[in-house]
Amino acid sequence: MSHLVTLNIEAGVATVTFNRPDKLNALSYESFVQLARIIKQLKKEKSLRLVIIDANGSDFCTGLDVKNISRSPTKMLKLLFKWLPGNANLAQRVTIGWQEIKAPVICKIHGRCFGGGMQIALGADFRLASRNAQFAIMESRWGLTPDMAGSVMLQGLMPYDQALKLTHMAEPISADTAQAVNLVTQVCDDLDHECEQLKAALLVQSPDALAANKRTYQKRMLAYRRQLLAAETFNQIRILRGKNVKRAISNRLKGETKPFDNSANW
Repeated sequence: MSHLVTLNIEAGVATVTFNRPDKLNALSYESFVQLARIIKQLKKEKSLRLVIIDANGSDFCTGLDVKNISRSPTKMLKLLFKWLPGNANLAQRVTIGWQEIKAPVICKIHGRCFGGGMQIALGADFRLASRNAQFAIMESRWGLTPDMAGSVMLQGLMPYDQALKLTHMAEPISADTAQAVNLVTQVCDDLDHECEQLKAALLVQSPDALAANKRTYQKRMLAYRRQLLAAETFNQIRILRGKNVKRAISNRLKGETKPFDNSANW
């Protein structure tokens, strides 16, 4: 299996890099597996001081590789499967897992950050965006609902109406707009320089204090974690069993506007 996501650790700083530039870093099933393994490894690194999530190529991540996942129904089942409703499944672990790492996590975003890529970025503690970055939660375009633990983070970051609008509309927004609604921490003219500045500032602080700060602020951010994780998966499975997801996909691919079935009782 090729390294779709790479890990480098040097002097306590881990750099996790999306490494599928030829596919605009779209997430295949194998990408999820590799990313989950890396997060699991980082949680065990006692000398870890900082994590940086980066990407090779023109875009940070353009979302799910639909062709890769759709080729095998078992891949979708493996992404969604969980032993208990409140547990995180594979799709959710690659987002919420960053919050289980004691060290600060910085996400460097350039180009497009769509769908699953956006949700992964939400799991970081800080999101630094280049001025050319674009953001979107794309699932609604295909008749789906976000199911990668993004809702856990959004409810702590954004006002209700802004989070709902972003999810409903499934349209890209600019880096400046993303900062205005608190989706990103900082918009950068020089992304590498600003990341180095933040990195240097964090590394001179006590790792014990940083870990304690992170845990304290998580009390509110993750207060309803298990309920939201369960709701995401339940709703996605219910959608996948219905008629409207097929209609949404057909409408999107064929440019049609055929009406949806309004008989579903939500």
